[in-house]
Amino acid sequence: MQEQPPHVLLVDDDAAVLGMVSDALSHFGIKVHAFSEGGLALAFLEDTSSPPIDMVISDINMDGMDGFDVVLRVKGIQSNLPVVLMTGQASLEYAVRAMRMGAANLFQKPLALKELVKNVFHLVEMHREFRLAQDGLKGLLKETRHFSFRCDDLDIGSIVRHLTDRLVPMGFASPANVDVISMAFHEAMVNALEHGNLELDSSMKSDVFSESDPYTVLRLERLSDEQFASRTVDVFMESTPDRFKVIITDQGPGFDTSRVANAAEDSLNKQTGRGLAMIQIVMDEVTFNEQGNQINLVLKKKPCPDP
Repeated sequence: MQEQPPHVLLVDDDAAVLGMVSDALSHFGIKVHAFSEGGLALAFLEDTSSPPIDMVISDINMDGMDGFDVVLRVKGIQSNLPVVLMTGQASLEYAVRAMRMGAANLFQKPLALKELVKNVFHLVEMHREFRLAQDGLKGLLKETRHFSFRCDDLDIGSIVRHLTDRLVPMGFASPANVDVISMAFHEAMVNALEHGNLELDSSMKSDVFSESDPYTVLRLERLSDEQFASRTVDVFMESTPDRFKVIITDQGPGFDTSRVANAAEDSLNKQTGRGLAMIQIVMDEVTFNEQGNQINLVLKKKPCPDP
């Protein structure tokens, strides 16, 4: 998945969780640097002899320095380094606080390890590409883009990079929060592809150590079935100096949008189906068409803080 294996800084004062997560990440070739104290982890991050770190994963509820402190300290050291938080007490308040501080995602314990591993690889790839694409965009005043892909030809990571490469230079994001905005775009496109066009149900997902995953099996079957594979996902982006809008449309049957109102509260305590909750928290505006197969995502230019 990566030219160089990701190096992840892992922090949790629960030895059992620290070992379990470390083993799961290491199983997929990720280089894990595990610490039971936030202070020791940050000292490792600041040590010039340490390998370059691609991502930080931290528990929230720890004695001494908690996970929110870790986010603030990490962003002070490397503002564009993605941080993912874990907690046994997930709530809307926790999620909003974490994301406003610059955390890229929040996972509830007991962890869905497969989703955590996928999240690590996605964020690392996104940030490596992002660092290569930051320059030269500050003078861009207006732009529109329209992408249309069949299900069996859709590269979500590539589209996310095209959507996010303008956000920081144009003032819709900062290096500290572009992670979570990118994840929101990613989740919206996954929903369009998998739950919209391929009509898959999140409840079918199994954990990382399961021998089989019915969700993945059915996903591959439908990507090989022309009835599903020929459906398209359309992504339209319009950027002006004050507004960044992304419209994602699938050709699936849609869903009952009346269920959206409480998505954040209902989904944060679940191991699956959490994407819409993240999208609602991150975006300034989220609307749907009547059929429920189109989502409109809006970011607004934030005023510059007073010096």
